[in-house]
Amino acid sequence: MNIIQFFIIIEIMKIKVKPEDFIVEEIGNFKAESRGKFYLYKLFKTGWNTLDAIRKIAKKNNLSFNNFRYCGKKDRYAKTAQFITIDKKIINEKPDENVYVIFQGMTNVEASPAQIMGNRFIIKIRDIPPEKIELLEDRINKIKKFGFPNYFGDQRFGSYDKNLGFFGEKILKGHYNGALKCLLCSIHSQDSKEEKERKRFFFENWGKFDKLEKAARTEIEKRIFKILKEKPKGFLSAIHEYPVEEISMALSAYQSYLWNNMLGRLIMEVGTFKIPIKCWLYPSYRELTKESFDYLKNLEIPTHGIKPGFVDVKVEDVYNQVLVDEGLYQEKMSMRKYRKVILKSFLRQAIVIPDDLKILEISNDDIYRDKKSITLSFTLPRGSFATVLLKNL
Repeated sequence: MNIIQFFIIIEIMKIKVKPEDFIVEEIGNFKAESRGKFYLYKLFKTGWNTLDAIRKIAKKNNLSFNNFRYCGKKDRYAKTAQFITIDKKIINEKPDENVYVIFQGMTNVEASPAQIMGNRFIIKIRDIPPEKIELLEDRINKIKKFGFPNYFGDQRFGSYDKNLGFFGEKILKGHYNGALKCLLCSIHSQDSKEEKERKRFFFENWGKFDKLEKAARTEIEKRIFKILKEKPKGFLSAIHEYPVEEISMALSAYQSYLWNNMLGRLIMEVGTFKIPIKCWLYPSYRELTKESFDYLKNLEIPTHGIKPGFVDVKVEDVYNQVLVDEGLYQEKMSMRKYRKVILKSFLRQAIVIPDDLKILEISNDDIYRDKKSITLSFTLPRGSFATVLLKNL
């Protein structure tokens, strides 16, 4: 059981007490047809993360994980439905009670993040004091009207280790030793006990690369420590051995952190309280003046990267202020010594107004005695986080 508690100004409440308390359905831009290059399936899972669920299906069907493509990763502690494509037909569609697929048809478009239009959510919030129900209803109505700041949520920062910092920050600054430490020594909640112990050993014995090579377990670890044993300062060469997808995700985490800091500076002008995201607090609001609402609802802010597009001078100033705060400058975004990943800038909406936000049910909580539960449903565009909406209640 993975109970997530969050502070909603008035009280500690709980989500994800059960996987079925957090239901997510991916809205994909697919057209199922009778013919096509790829088999299109909808993947249903409960209590599994996306990658492990695909591995399970692949193993039961004697297929390679590399045959599969998915649009986005869905939370393990949830009941989810999402699209996947594969170039071969799946025979065993239900390898596990909590992991199965249903054939949708054929398609010429492979699953990718670009095919996500949004996500539908049905979420049960538990452990609510009865006297707070009216206040929560009022806050839900305010979010329907004014939306909420479109911060990247906690899930985006899975690669971040508060003791080692961001891989992205270190590689942009040319601190390749520290960047490699982030990749090999950062400890995450989803790591197994053995993985956590091995990463601690790597950190405590960093520099003794012959010793670390013997302790390595994965092929990547073995290759990297072999390089460092032969060339102790070859940190950048070792980073080039790391899978591009993982490097890209680690860079995206830092890029998201920078963007959150930009949005935070803009929301600070209208903010009345703060919400926690990972290790940081960011300003938010309950209501907006017409002038502020009109500005923010149409505002798109560029992420830090190559060739950012600015809608006005104010946003450009904030972009540059965040760079200064981080000890960076725009030229560093090109990462000239690491070319496998390009840090592209893209525009992201400053605030998001959920579609069809409504209360489905208010009832006595069947787990927490003398408390209430509220079940909400809503739809968010691609890249927006339901947990950030909940933190604004």
